[in-house]
Amino acid sequence: MRALCTNVFFFIFFLTTAKSAVGQYTLNGNASQNNCHCYTLTNDAYDNSGSVWNNNKIDLNQSFDFKFDVFLGCSDNSGADGIAFVLQPVSTSIGSQGGGLGYSGISPSVGVTIDTYENGIYTLSGSDSDPAFDHIAIQLNGDLNHRDSAAPWPINNIAGPVSALAGSDNIEDCKWHIMQIKWDAGTKTLSAYMDGVLRVSVVKDLVTNVFGNNPLVFWGFTGSTGGEKNLQQVCTSLKPSFRSLVGQKLCAGESISFYDSTTSFAAIKKIYWNFGDGSPVDSVNINPVHQFVSAGNYTIVQTVVGADGCVETNTQQVIVGSLPIADFTFNNACASDSLVHFTDISSAKFGSINQWYWDLGNGDTSTSQHVSKLYTKPGIIKVRLAVKSMEGCISDTTVHMVEIYEKPVVDFNVSAACKNTTVSLAGISSTDISVFQWQWNFHDGSVSHSQNTQHVFLAGGNFPIRLWGSSQNGCYSDTVQKNIVIYTTDVYAGNDTIAAPNQPVQLNASGGISYEWTPPTGLSNAFIANPVATNNIDRSYIVRAFTPMGCESFDTIQVKIYKGPEIYVPRAFSPNGDGLNELLKAITVGVSHFKRFTVYNRFGKIVFTTNVSTKGWDGLYNGTPQSTGAYIWIAEATDYTGNTIFKKGTVMLVR
Repeated sequence: MRALCTNVFFFIFFLTTAKSAVGQYTLNGNASQNNCHCYTLTNDAYDNSGSVWNNNKIDLNQSFDFKFDVFLGCSDNSGADGIAFVLQPVSTSIGSQGGGLGYSGISPSVGVTIDTYENGIYTLSGSDSDPAFDHIAIQLNGDLNHRDSAAPWPINNIAGPVSALAGSDNIEDCKWHIMQIKWDAGTKTLSAYMDGVLRVSVVKDLVTNVFGNNPLVFWGFTGSTGGEKNLQQVCTSLKPSFRSLVGQKLCAGESISFYDSTTSFAAIKKIYWNFGDGSPVDSVNINPVHQFVSAGNYTIVQTVVGADGCVETNTQQVIVGSLPIADFTFNNACASDSLVHFTDISSAKFGSINQWYWDLGNGDTSTSQHVSKLYTKPGIIKVRLAVKSMEGCISDTTVHMVEIYEKPVVDFNVSAACKNTTVSLAGISSTDISVFQWQWNFHDGSVSHSQNTQHVFLAGGNFPIRLWGSSQNGCYSDTVQKNIVIYTTDVYAGNDTIAAPNQPVQLNASGGISYEWTPPTGLSNAFIANPVATNNIDRSYIVRAFTPMGCESFDTIQVKIYKGPEIYVPRAFSPNGDGLNELLKAITVGVSHFKRFTVYNRFGKIVFTTNVSTKGWDGLYNGTPQSTGAYIWIAEATDYTGNTIFKKGTVMLVR
């Protein structure tokens, strides 16, 4: 809470010694002029008071709309006291000092008060029932008390108090604020706005009920400080500005309309336009229309004379655009293969290009600055570009012819071949576009760049061969892939075998597609992989495996004829690690089912047994070498005719 202001006087005084006249205004007390339309009401000092009055009365039978810039200082907690916009018919040499905002005691009057000091809740001692925040109100006859209707004396507080600023309790914020006072003579409505927001309003017949049917009044501002202080200033608004309409062309040779948007506390007295191009100053039109002969950057000077005779100047740069020149670069490309990149290089000597209109020659359009396009058909494409500047200046249309190259088309034929043979391949060009470079890929890490090439596949299988080509213009064909079958044979006739005389033996060759056995003697079919051989003498067969492409390979099998059916067992064996006679096993001739082969030591203990004819005894029992000596064996099998063969005998184990 701030201390109560001191030196409060509620009387009207005439400051005859401090009175001064400045143009249309009279200044009293501590008031001073900052410039033509700005005034200091109080300095940032204690016990200051000041008033500024317009010397010409206004007629309240006419409406008015005044705009001011007000500054209430930078000190909130220790600042005071405030200012008032006042209408009064008395004199231009009046005001008051102390907590009354310089308005206290002026009667008859209407004041729009901005109070920045809280003088407390009303008491008989004269406090003003101020709210705790900086507030605005409409009050009559120099009475600053915000007493309510329950008071026994006349109510002079006719609107407010409310916070001076919408959304803030503090107007002593070191900022300028816009104060607008509007009087509607028809509806008898007085309204006050701060920064464009309505704060207080009242409907009252001021002429009849306040000024005794006298419509002519002075207007002005009062302000004061007492035991607290703040710098308090006011300006009659005069801020020249102008604009052009959105979409207005600002181009050389065009008629350009300029619209005045000056902010002024009252009607503007005069405007002077200097367009900076050497043409005469226009002192007639408020919203002039001007034509610039040449493009360029022009400095337009707008000089405004306010209703109070103050002069302000606005200088703005205006670019009057020149005709843009549309142009672009591009690359030729291959149909359906590579993009054409259109790069804008348009220019304007004056102005900035911000719009682009592309006709891409195939029915497509674009408004981007740079465009990339894939064309699917070869030929000459006519591409157009026009541009427009921010100033609305439109270029002529620029046309470039873009060539879209046809791609080459390649092909080749392939047929099956044998492993390790030379495969000849020929590249075929299927169009009139010559192939400048060929590229073969054989899927085994090998490539070739010749139109006609040869390759040897070192393994059999199914291999993809790829071919593509490029033209002199750098266009690549689609890749053609065809598979080649590489045949190979690696025939195997099987292991040599033995048989009894006239015993059928099943042969099984592998590693080929087709087979031929030589000689055909004793074979059930010499042209299949698995013929049956029946012989009564030893026979050697050669089998030839081949493919439709040839690709031959050969192998031999021996069929040895032994007396039988029979089981043969050696009389001795020597498992001593020299690689000879290491294994004791039964050799069967004419046997279809081998039942057993068992070996006993001299104590009758089984040291080895098996039912697989190809397995034999290595002279070990439970991993321990057996001693030299004689051992008994028993062998049993069924021959190919179904008869049982049973054999036994002895064998010598020799170390």
